[in-house]
Amino acid sequence: MLITRNVESKLHIVKLTLHDVNLILDKAKTYAKIEQASDSCHTCASLKRFPKSLVEQSSEDPPDLVGISYVADVLKRNRQLILVVRETVTSYTSTCFIKDEKLGSLRDGLIHLLIPLKPLDGPSVVVRVDPAPGFRPLCDDSYLKQLNISIEIGRVKNRNKNPVADKAIAELEDELLREERDHSPLSENTLVIATTRLNSRLRQRGLSSRELWTQRSQFTHEQLPISDMNLIRAQHEARNKNHGFSENSKCSRPGRPTPDINIGDLVYLYTDRSKTQSRDRYLVVARDGEWCFIKKFSGNQLRASSYKVKLSECYKVLNTISAQQNPRYSQNVYNQESDSDDHDEDSLPGPIRDLPPDRAEPPTILICENIDDVENLDEPTAQHDNSLEHDLTLSNSSTEQDNKRVLRMRSELKTPARFNDFISF
Repeated sequence: MLITRNVESKLHIVKLTLHDVNLILDKAKTYAKIEQASDSCHTCASLKRFPKSLVEQSSEDPPDLVGISYVADVLKRNRQLILVVRETVTSYTSTCFIKDEKLGSLRDGLIHLLIPLKPLDGPSVVVRVDPAPGFRPLCDDSYLKQLNISIEIGRVKNRNKNPVADKAIAELEDELLREERDHSPLSENTLVIATTRLNSRLRQRGLSSRELWTQRSQFTHEQLPISDMNLIRAQHEARNKNHGFSENSKCSRPGRPTPDINIGDLVYLYTDRSKTQSRDRYLVVARDGEWCFIKKFSGNQLRASSYKVKLSECYKVLNTISAQQNPRYSQNVYNQESDSDDHDEDSLPGPIRDLPPDRAEPPTILICENIDDVENLDEPTAQHDNSLEHDLTLSNSSTEQDNKRVLRMRSELKTPARFNDFISF
């Protein structure tokens, strides 16, 4: 069954059609067959709509120190590109303009923002970014490695792959709206002032990002008694505690069950469907606890890149219709239709004319050299015709044996011979 648009509505139309014309006796069984065919169709699976359900949230392990974990993203505003970098523990933010999103511009922007925040000979820092085309080559950039800067790509199939950077972009946009309300191009001074005010705003711990970063009061510049380990631990506990409330606020329905997925299964992702594109098909290549690694099918080709996803984010199509279960393609039925001789009487033609019904043989062929011999056989007789046998003995030995055999068969059948049964020379 091929359902290309609005699977649920078309499935309902099929049910109503079968109900109206009364073509079925067991409606429940037929409806189950329709559901089974729809669930086994890959086109239906790629376009199927699912109700919104609870999505489990989680956080990664916190960093060991302050100033070694960063996030980065690009803000597009009024044809201007702003590179935003934020420290994950203190939320201290730095910004600068870049001319494009190419490899060189992004690398120069990251160096310009990160070098003032870290010592050159200090520990290596990790910057999480989105899987944008400009950020991908930076993972193996030799110049960044010399400066102890590592680039980490967020999980591609996770929509919330870089939440700290998304929050930084949203907060910076609010500050820019307070500074410039006419949507005019920003200047360097406006961007610096907006970023400074963003770092001076008090957060839930009663301190601003600048105070947490410098450990000094932003009003008196006095030193503040702040412990980095207590700050990291308190932030991680607050995030884990908020997960349950955040999940229930987004959806009150229970979460989807974890499917039984094994290596080699064809699966789809719930979040892959969009308004203009159906879901892509993936092949499971590995499993690791509640995670699995999948590769994408592009037509009939399997892509080389693999993606890490949760098992609860996938669903597979059950292949319930096979050649062994379908009698149309069953090998036994095929053999019966092609090779078996035990057919019904209605399926076979009638007996051959002038032959008994119990002998389904073609008419015998009599070879004669004289056309007069055929005329002597027009009248039925129960005894052998001696004159005909005498004439036939004049032929050669091979023809004589054939004619005797044919005459003997005619005498046994006791049926008249006709001119159509002979071939004369």
